Amino acid sequence: MLRLALRKLPQQERSVQRLEAILDSAMSLVLEKDVASVTMSEIAQRAGIPIGSLYQFFPQKAAILKALHDRLSMEIEDRVSQIFAGVNSLEDAAQRGADALFELHTLFRDRPIFMSIWQAIQTDKDLNHLSNDYHEHLIGLFLKDLSQLIPAEDFGKMRVTLKLFIITSGDVIRFATSQNPEAAKLYLERWHQIVRNSLFSS
Repeated sequence: MLRLALRKLPQQERSVQRLEAILDSAMSLVLEKDVASVTMSEIAQRAGIPIGSLYQFFPQKAAILKALHDRLSMEIEDRVSQIFAGVNSLEDAAQRGADALFELHTLFRDRPIFMSIWQAIQTDKDLNHLSNDYHEHLIGLFLKDLSQLIPAEDFGKMRVTLKLFIITSGDVIRFATSQNPEAAKLYLERWHQIVRNSLFSS
């Protein structure tokens, strides 16, 4: 979709640095104020570039939000891509999946930008597909790591199970992040138990 596409891919170091400055500036503004009130002019000013230079990269703010989503998704992927790597049993996989909840909660708690960008893409009709697309990408990674433990005829059912695990766990993590530490611990520990006992149960 042209509205979300990066207009040019930086080749020279100066252009790469300018793009990073734009994204860093957008991220800081999103953290300081409501996403909806952040303007392209503010982003350009914070990045120290002319507004025309900003538009050379991004057609509008939604494209910047997508770029931020892509950047943050890579951070999450670095963590979750190892959840089931080298797993040797479904019991081990269930334990790993459950344990990952605490690490991801810590990420959301310590990096509020994750929550801000998630909320932003839910309210934009051209961006709200990003979560689903990313979920499907993660499911593909998970199934690759679990393939030796799951009969081929059960792949369809496992895909549904993993989708529900990702969606529901994301909701639990975001909810826990909005609570005080004591309450967050109670919710996460209970969900950890549920995931541990039922993620790969038949």
